[in-house]
Amino acid sequence: MPSEADNSVPPTAPRGLTIPGLHAQLAPLVVAQIEGTESAQPPRVLDLGAGPGGMSYRLQQAGLEVEACDLFPELFQCPNVACRRADAQQPLPYQSGRFDAVVAIEVVEHLESQLALFGEVYRLLKPGGKFFFTTPNIASLKSRLSYLLTGYFYSHGPLDPDVDDPVSQHIGPTTPDRYRFLLARSGLKLKHLTTDRFQRSSLGLAWLVPLIWTLTRLKFSSTPGTQMENAPGTLFGRTLVGVAQKGPEHLRRAA
Repeated sequence: MPSEADNSVPPTAPRGLTIPGLHAQLAPLVVAQIEGTESAQPPRVLDLGAGPGGMSYRLQQAGLEVEACDLFPELFQCPNVACRRADAQQPLPYQSGRFDAVVAIEVVEHLESQLALFGEVYRLLKPGGKFFFTTPNIASLKSRLSYLLTGYFYSHGPLDPDVDDPVSQHIGPTTPDRYRFLLARSGLKLKHLTTDRFQRSSLGLAWLVPLIWTLTRLKFSSTPGTQMENAPGTLFGRTLVGVAQKGPEHLRRAA
């Protein structure tokens, strides 16, 4: 995962481990999407894979009731927020239906089983609750060119099987269409997919877009998945920002 500190946060806030500015951009989105719930209590949010607590701090300052978990809770520094030890590939230590929202910033690309995590997110969310996640965009034009020339996607380099540390390696490259599939298998409907910003390196390849759209329609026709796979935010974006919502139990297909 990127190791640059988020220098845009206030001096009193814990430093994030994400790319600069991502917490500042995502926190208002989370607040806007879940405020106005019918409960008289503030919406309860789980910061999953919280790191030092940069996102927890921002959500807490916005008036949300925040809980946090991480594989290394000793790194957590956000005051007045409890952080439990948790492995995102194992059952999470919370009761079912506890949260209005779950936030996972730069987490899913570190997992061998994203389906297992999405199933846990479904369990933890209240009916209609939302799941917010970010991940490096391997479907951008920059990433597609990188894979063509080197065999490696953007932000996903060679893996070392001798390193038993999920935090230090990106082991789960996944495209928007596959996220949509895995989330749906877990009972979560991907409602919105956007990006934090466009990259100049991908914009420089924009001349390829008409060819990509034409070939995709000819080979696969036009489906919600192909449209998401080749949307401008996907083709040019640096980081994918997804918002999924918990649906009815009878639509859930994953174990």
